[in-house]
Amino acid sequence: MKLRSLRTKLLLGTLLVIAFVMTAVMVVVDHRQRAAIIAEVQRRGEVIARNLAAISYGPLLLYNYTALEQNVARVAGEADVVYALVLDADGRVAAHSRDPERVGAVLEGLVHRRAALASELLVQETVTSRGEAIYDFAVPVQVEGRKWGTIRVGLSKQRMEAEIGRTRLELGALTLVVLLLGGLAAALVARRIARPVQRLAEGAAAISRGELAQRIEPTTADEIGGLAAAFNHMAVQLVQQRGALEDANAELQRHVVELVDLKSYTDNILASLTNGIVSVDLDGRVVTLNPVAELLTGFFKGEVAGRYCSEAFAHTPELSDILMETLVSRTAIPNVPLTLRRRNGSTVPIELSTAPLKGGEGKDLGVIGVFRDLTLVRQLEHDLRRSDQLAALGTLAAGLAHEIKNPLTSLLTFTRHLERRFDDPHFREKFHSVVPRELERINGIVERLLELARPARMSLTLVRLPALLDRVVELYANQIEARQVVVVREYARDVPPVQADAEALYRVAVNLVANALDAMEGGGRLTLRVWWSESRDPLLPSRRRPPDRRVKLEVEDTGPGIPPSAGDRIFTPFYTTKEGGTGIGLALAHKIVEEHGGTIVFRSGRAGGTVFTVVLPLVAEVPVDPGPVGEAGR
Repeated sequence: MKLRSLRTKLLLGTLLVIAFVMTAVMVVVDHRQRAAIIAEVQRRGEVIARNLAAISYGPLLLYNYTALEQNVARVAGEADVVYALVLDADGRVAAHSRDPERVGAVLEGLVHRRAALASELLVQETVTSRGEAIYDFAVPVQVEGRKWGTIRVGLSKQRMEAEIGRTRLELGALTLVVLLLGGLAAALVARRIARPVQRLAEGAAAISRGELAQRIEPTTADEIGGLAAAFNHMAVQLVQQRGALEDANAELQRHVVELVDLKSYTDNILASLTNGIVSVDLDGRVVTLNPVAELLTGFFKGEVAGRYCSEAFAHTPELSDILMETLVSRTAIPNVPLTLRRRNGSTVPIELSTAPLKGGEGKDLGVIGVFRDLTLVRQLEHDLRRSDQLAALGTLAAGLAHEIKNPLTSLLTFTRHLERRFDDPHFREKFHSVVPRELERINGIVERLLELARPARMSLTLVRLPALLDRVVELYANQIEARQVVVVREYARDVPPVQADAEALYRVAVNLVANALDAMEGGGRLTLRVWWSESRDPLLPSRRRPPDRRVKLEVEDTGPGIPPSAGDRIFTPFYTTKEGGTGIGLALAHKIVEEHGGTIVFRSGRAGGTVFTVVLPLVAEVPVDPGPVGEAGR
């Protein structure tokens, strides 16, 4: 039997408990039995001593030593009495059952002295000269408060100790019997409990080896039987779960095959794309780089996979900045033009678009970036610009020829008649009137063309646009009144000044207001607006996105509007929709606005009316002394 087995542990535990209990019982019973036996012996010795004192009272008063001798001899004959003696008032032996020759002597020793001096019952344990353990009982004899002597009885402890020993033997025997019976009962109970548990352990070991057909027949209706039933239920569940796991494993294998096919399919798609694809995880590490991206960047996927994008694309920090901006903001950034610096040092113009990557349940996975090679597009744009320039040059030449043709025709006519009609005063008067005028007209056209062609020489000051528009309105006050045009001013109160050439912007405003008034010959409403705004370019990362602070100027009329067919040519030199116009005013206004870093656009509704909008950048800070502003604005 193994010491670590459940049966052994139950048996040993039960025996230890029984032994502990029986030891405690034996100690308690022994103590109480011993105390009872001792008390019984002491009561008997006291009774004998008091009886002897009662019958020795008279002889002791009469000094009848013969009667005293008879009394002590009678008491000494009782069982367990070792001796009986009587002491007189002086402590001398008056009668002695064992040593009559000691009559008249004073007994020496502590026990004898204490007994002789006792004033009440005194019990002492002592040993006789023969080595016999006894109880010595001393009872004083008093007459009217005076002590006449002492009665002493020695009672043997031998029979008492023998009785105590027999009691202990009986208790020990009882303990052994209880231990044997308890051990037998514990062995039966341990066997009854351990055998089913052992069968359960063997069944569990078999199941752990994969033998799931194990079953245990419940033999009882108690907890052991319930445990066996639970074991059988567990075995059935394991069989069912094994079947389910096998089915799930087969399904998983099928999904793995599908995933492998899907990965191959996805890799083929990425390889066939004409755009570069790069993806980064939530830590900003490169995960995917398709062949086009490898070709554009000059890096292979194996070189940069797992590296931070800021490290992999260190030659083009804008690329990693936009990827990380998308990763932080979880917002797509579309169509950002960049110059990609390749591994070999060459550059490629690209257009980058980024978007967050999410899983099936909306879980963030990272960021994907798509960049398109713009080399061919830039070449096509260059060719298109060149074509546009040639077309514009042709249009300019045609417009120039058209504008100069009329004054040249007049000049040519006068030169042909000059020799023949020079003496005619009327002809000379007309000659001096028309020829300088036509020459001045040609000179004005050439001057405006030169102004369009040559770089601007601007004198920058702080210009307040509301004051500038008011100055233009004053210039056309008579025309506004004559045509019954209502002027509406919508100026924001907090519009800061712009840093610009005051006279150049004045020419822009004059041209726009003049065109608006020409469009409203029958009257209407002229609306002048000035306000400002602050925004950021959404195509740039926020860390590289400075605030865009701009001022806007609008001139709106209620005229017939600009036809859609003229929308693309409205700022082209020599294109005009007015009779007698040169078509240079809006072209010059467009050039001036662009030289100030601004833009000019227009919109015209189907029901009529046109709005020209000029957008100009604001200076970073307004100087404390605004003195020049008033001068420039007036």
